[in-house]
Amino acid sequence: MINHRVQKYIEDHSFCSEYLFRDWEAFLDFIYEEGYRVSSILWWEHCKKNFQHGYGGYSDPDDREWMYSETWLHEDGFEEKDLADIKAYIRETREHGLILGDKYISHDLVPSFYLADEQTPVCRDIAGSGICKGNSK
Repeated sequence: MINHRVQKYIEDHSFCSEYLFRDWEAFLDFIYEEGYRVSSILWWEHCKKNFQHGYGGYSDPDDREWMYSETWLHEDGFEEKDLADIKAYIRETREHGLILGDKYISHDLVPSFYLADEQTPVCRDIAGSGICKGNSK
């Protein structure tokens, strides 16, 4: 179970139910200070809605023409890695992007996180609504 301080941080800083954060580094710093660890990372592409290459996603709360589109990349095995290694992996993945299809390379990637020792992924619907803080899926 996620403690109250972490849950409050998530509610105050995530912008959709998949725990996407504008400042993912601050989120990681906070959860590691609280004694939590990341088990896996799911990647999202920030893109114009008409250029979506993923599996659906969430509207950007700041610009409805843009969205966060789920990608195929989901990496496990971070439980034993230290925070610096996880941050380095995220920076490297964001820098190199993902090859999506024959010619398209995504470079505006955003990570979301699953926590170790949790029964379910770090993901929730806002009040069980399936809505991303006022934006529909």
